[in-house]
Amino acid sequence: MKGHYFIGHSRADAAAGRAGAGVVEPRVVSAFAVGPVLIVLVAKCAMNFAFAGRYGWQRDELYYAVAGRHLQGGYVEFPPVTALLSAAARGLFGWSLAGFRGFAILAGVATIVLAALVARELGGGRGAQTIAAAAVAFSPHLLGANGLFQPVSFDLATTMLVLWLALRLALGRGSWLALGVAAGIGLETKYTLAVVLILLVAGFAAWRRDLLASSGFVLAALVAGALMVPNLIWEAGHGWVSVHWFVHPPPSATGESRPQYIVNLLQATNFFAVPIAVAGAVTLLRDRRLRPLGATVAGVPVAYFLLGGKAYYALPTVLFAVAAGAVPFERWATRRRLLAAAVALGYVIAVAVSLPGTLPALPLQSAIRHGVVKARTDYQDELGWPALAAQVGRLARGADVVVASNYGEAGALELFGRGLPPVASADVTFRYWRPPVAGRHAILVGFGPGKASGFCSGYTLLGRIEMPTANQERGLPIARCTLDSSLTAEWPGILRATGP
Repeated sequence: MKGHYFIGHSRADAAAGRAGAGVVEPRVVSAFAVGPVLIVLVAKCAMNFAFAGRYGWQRDELYYAVAGRHLQGGYVEFPPVTALLSAAARGLFGWSLAGFRGFAILAGVATIVLAALVARELGGGRGAQTIAAAAVAFSPHLLGANGLFQPVSFDLATTMLVLWLALRLALGRGSWLALGVAAGIGLETKYTLAVVLILLVAGFAAWRRDLLASSGFVLAALVAGALMVPNLIWEAGHGWVSVHWFVHPPPSATGESRPQYIVNLLQATNFFAVPIAVAGAVTLLRDRRLRPLGATVAGVPVAYFLLGGKAYYALPTVLFAVAAGAVPFERWATRRRLLAAAVALGYVIAVAVSLPGTLPALPLQSAIRHGVVKARTDYQDELGWPALAAQVGRLARGADVVVASNYGEAGALELFGRGLPPVASADVTFRYWRPPVAGRHAILVGFGPGKASGFCSGYTLLGRIEMPTANQERGLPIARCTLDSSLTAEWPGILRATGP
């Protein structure tokens, strides 16, 4: 058969598949649809790169940029892969924002290719692979996530990789070793992968014990654990600070109610792609060989709903379900071409309508005037950081240290400050990067007199932070004071004043 090749099943796979035979028959695997997938990749990357430097560095990106200067085994809210990629981006592109975000866009490329490979593993031809690639590529979540350098983009890629490798394993042609490596790297990318892995192993235990009985499972667990060792050593040396952080997280500007969680999950998938995701989950659940994956993609959104997680935590598995659903959708679309065309048109319209809220497509003043910036905290947090650094620079003459109240301020001062004294902050992982400072004359950024009274005296208000939009920084005080003793001695008081 032209463009296809045949894959035989192992005995264990055949035995496991008897109960659900006829639902998915992956013996015939199509050639990879290089041309159509490449077109999708070029179109999607063009959209991301077109707006990669439009508004400016986002608050979290400033933090990750500084983290790349302090490579270590862990950080308060994220494992080390993001910082490693940050260091690589700086080494290759300096402080180019487009170059920095290019790493997130490349992670999106990997996610899209893997989506097409998922459809291919399930017997999908060029059409199904193209549908999978396009539906994942132009989902609002992937478009928006790849617009910023954040762990979310890298988590999408590693989770899709883990699930694709697990799919191959369930079909009798995978490798436990490869899955173990991917799981270890994924856990060092974002801790939320642990929920996926727990449900996946539980699914194997329920329906595919033949796979868990293999010595390869033990090897995979050992490899994944070995890759986690640097992070575990760092956590043990820092009082398991990440565990405390996630058990008692601080208030978030992007917190969601449970109804909002559901709406955000559907919207970020694209409402027109939701039926494809449902078809993917059903297809996986109906075949006993693949039921562990079906239970995982269905269970992860439910788990985060119950745990109070954010919608984007669950989206990697939802996009995997979209990729799997491309195969039955292609078959359905062949029989109902007019309805399929309507779905495709609706998908395109939904992407176009949501584009200003997904990517910084509008000029800044237009986005502010039409309320787009007000509706997106990510956009609010991309504005005004160089101006803040310049403002502090004008007020910091004669100071020995600048003490910032949060990681956004500290990151902006580190990246954009010119001629500033050393910058210190007790927020998140910045607390471990305290600079050596001998003098006691301090400039405080973001601390009111009440909080500052715990570690310094002579508080004098110099001005307030100026921002082009009403984000959480605008109007916070910039003040001068004298530390009660050395920065080292006053650090516990600054840590208390900064918060959790």
